[in-house]
Amino acid sequence: MAKTKKQKEEIIKKIEKELSKMKSLVFIDYYGLKVKEIDQLRKLLKEKSCQYLVTKKTLLDIVLKKLGLNINLDEIEGGAGLVFGFDSEVEPAKLVVKFAKEHEQLKIKGGIMEKNFIDSMMVETVAKLPGKQELIGQLLGTIKGPINGFVYALKANLKSLVYILSSIKN
Repeated sequence: MAKTKKQKEEIIKKIEKELSKMKSLVFIDYYGLKVKEIDQLRKLLKEKSCQYLVTKKTLLDIVLKKLGLNINLDEIEGGAGLVFGFDSEVEPAKLVVKFAKEHEQLKIKGGIMEKNFIDSMMVETVAKLPGKQELIGQLLGTIKGPINGFVYALKANLKSLVYILSSIKN
């Protein structure tokens, strides 16, 4: 049964509300996945502050234009499954790529990152990037490295001084 104009407007408002908070988005083609597999994907996404949404491309096109994203949805074939994240830019891509490796029916069609369309190859590249917490840890390790080296060098000199004084005493 066709939706009324009012129902479509409500759907558009709901999608706009959700997508206005997103950090990044991945378009997937979900055809061929079983309901159980889609539920498994939803559960996996929910654990990582991500969400899965299915909508018509015409409604999605209206929402994207309202959000200032001029993206040509004609490049995306098949169904419009949306996976988007609220906390991390790379998390949706990581989860979708991992899930696609386990479920061959799921196809990655592209995504949106920093208000630009990225193709499926770029989504896979983004999925290989470390997360925010991992990057912060690497940065802190890099900053801490020279300081640790300096402390150990001072400690070695003090140790040598103690050994020399000890041998003079004996």
